[in-house]
Amino acid sequence: MNRTTKTAALGRSLLAGPYLLWMTGFILIPLCLILWYGLTDRDGSLTLANVLAIADPEHAKALWLSLGLSLVSTLICLVLAYPLAMILRGKKAAAGGFIVFIFILPMWMNFLLRTLAWQTLLEKNGVING
Repeated sequence: MNRTTKTAALGRSLLAGPYLLWMTGFILIPLCLILWYGLTDRDGSLTLANVLAIADPEHAKALWLSLGLSLVSTLICLVLAYPLAMILRGKKAAAGGFIVFIFILPMWMNFLLRTLAWQTLLEKNGVING
């Protein structure tokens, strides 16, 4: 491997660093906590009682409801995303980017409305500072 290839590989590795930190903080740590709470009781001693409680009818009903809703949600996403992917497949990059923007725009509305609400509360003559 020559020097240029090693430098490029190092650059790609450094770009992966922030994602690895994000993944560790928001995926791996919560999963480890779930595993810990699932295998310990309130005193911190190891037990399988929490895992076996899933077989309880009330917990099993909630589990199946959750799995059913996730399946329905996945199917809805597939039904909506597959035609969009087929449309984008034949478009040029600029047109495809605009179509993706149009589909993503509604997801930003919650963020935008919260930002505007904070602006109203915190402006110079707003509810809090007025």
